[in-house]
Amino acid sequence: MKQKNVILMVVAVGCGLVAAFLTSQMTAKNQEMVDVLVASKELAVGTPFTKDEIGKQVAFKKLPKEGLPPVLVNNPDDLIGKKLSRPKLGGEPFNPSDLSVGGVVIPDGYDMVSMPVNVGNAVAGFVGPGSRVDVLATVRLGNKLHAFPLLTNMQVLAVDQTTTYDKNGVFPQLNAVSFAVKDKQALLIKLAEARGCSLSLKLRHTNKKAETDEEIARLIKEAEDLLRDEQHPGGIKNAGTDEVKPKAPETKGEVPVVPETPKKPDPTPSQPEVIAPRIAMVKVPMAKVDIAPNTDITGDLIADAFEWKELPKDVAADAVLELGEFMGKALRTGVAKGQWVTKSMVGQQSSKVGPQDPFVIPKPAQEEPKDPKEPKPVQPAETNPVVKRKTHDVSIHTPSGTVIYRYEEVKPGVWKKVAELTPEQAAVQDDKKDAPKAKPDAPAPDAPKADKKVD
Repeated sequence: MKQKNVILMVVAVGCGLVAAFLTSQMTAKNQEMVDVLVASKELAVGTPFTKDEIGKQVAFKKLPKEGLPPVLVNNPDDLIGKKLSRPKLGGEPFNPSDLSVGGVVIPDGYDMVSMPVNVGNAVAGFVGPGSRVDVLATVRLGNKLHAFPLLTNMQVLAVDQTTTYDKNGVFPQLNAVSFAVKDKQALLIKLAEARGCSLSLKLRHTNKKAETDEEIARLIKEAEDLLRDEQHPGGIKNAGTDEVKPKAPETKGEVPVVPETPKKPDPTPSQPEVIAPRIAMVKVPMAKVDIAPNTDITGDLIADAFEWKELPKDVAADAVLELGEFMGKALRTGVAKGQWVTKSMVGQQSSKVGPQDPFVIPKPAQEEPKDPKEPKPVQPAETNPVVKRKTHDVSIHTPSGTVIYRYEEVKPGVWKKVAELTPEQAAVQDDKKDAPKAKPDAPAPDAPKADKKVD
């Protein structure tokens, strides 16, 4: 019985499989097949679709209409200028949610670098994605000012975070511009920024003749040499083996590129090199050593403590060029080593404390011991002389005159300043002090006394 049941189960399963196969074949013949745009190979996230590469990235494949998603991208032109936001397997159709607009498409063999600029340095905002520009630089190295083309015929990939032109064709506000560059070009921009160059952009005409490889290499070499001096002997290192090409490949996709027009032979000569303007220089006396405040300006000081150096006239506009004109005066604030002298630093010496008269506090006089046996007669009050307090003057000599400080002995050994006088005032007070005082008139002996009034 068991063997019979097994045989029946095997026959039933076989019949079911045959029925399912026949049903699927009949259904497939009745289904409608349509051409669907699918990925021809596995595509990674961020893959851009361009006109040149779209034929290798997608293909059409017949798929049952009933099993397709409700929304599909079935036109290759709808993919151009966009990038994948998720990976795709070969044979998988495209959904609009799988695509994104934005980002920068960097040409093959190039990298991207950004340079800070403002509207004024970016041709009033008319520089935009797809433009061709020259990067101009000015820098002061030592006593010389240089103006030169740093890079030429650079392709702009983005302005700030925007990769397409504004609807008005201008960017009224911008902070940075990004270029397609080779390694040496990127390092040259960073070297110029580190040397303090002032950078600006020049918008190139679409018909302007592009420089050759030799011209571009020569311009880069000249720019690198100009940025090198005694204080900055370095240069560009580890720039790789990339050679500068005359023109970066056109960016496909989002970045609009103006179609090229037939070029005519350029009869005009090549652009002359920019010659730095001549800077007016002056010789300025600079201190070789630190000079203390209130130092008199003499011929020996000028010869020993100063040396003459050339400086740009606009830098040393306030400097004294001829120190001999100020002989007899003093450097009131002093001069540090390597500093030049300005007119505000020259003048009369600050007030100095002159020599003082020696002043020794006198010791109190020793009184003679009184003899108790022989007391001195007490004289009448009107005949006792007035005891004068001792005074002492201290003279202070300054450039503006002499001041006399008058001290008075308030008690033995203790002195107190009582006045600040000029020599004339002190002389007047001394004359008054030495003049004899008139004694009060004594009443006449025979003068009658006033009668007392009796109420």
